[in-house]
Amino acid sequence: MNESTIVKRVKNLDLPLSKVVVIGSGVLDALGLREAQDVDLVVDQELFSLLRDTGEWQSAIVHGEEALYSEVHDAEVWQSWGSEGAPNFTELMDESIEVGGVHFANPTFVMEWKKQRNRPKDERDVALLEAYLKGNGTA
Repeated sequence: MNESTIVKRVKNLDLPLSKVVVIGSGVLDALGLREAQDVDLVVDQELFSLLRDTGEWQSAIVHGEEALYSEVHDAEVWQSWGSEGAPNFTELMDESIEVGGVHFANPTFVMEWKKQRNRPKDERDVALLEAYLKGNGTA
């Protein structure tokens, strides 16, 4: 099986894969359900600080939380997934699935997160994830 677009893009960031979990729609790309537009990552605190200090990633406050972004890579880096008690790196890594050597947020978690957001753009993703999970006996 060829590596998905998202797996290649994450590997091209040249980050230590043991310190990175892809969040959001990345898992849909990894599972071959649809291509992800950008790369959203949660990393451990050490890597986050290192990236911020390099000056290659720009810092911004997004949804009340510091995030780093790179226009060159069309990627954002976070220390947790959202606010208000959202999972941090360790929790996401513990529940992650691995595709092509890259860790992704668990598809069930992504589906539930997208359901809670209740945004029109997430409805298709929820349907794709539900069908995938049902077809793989995990829903």
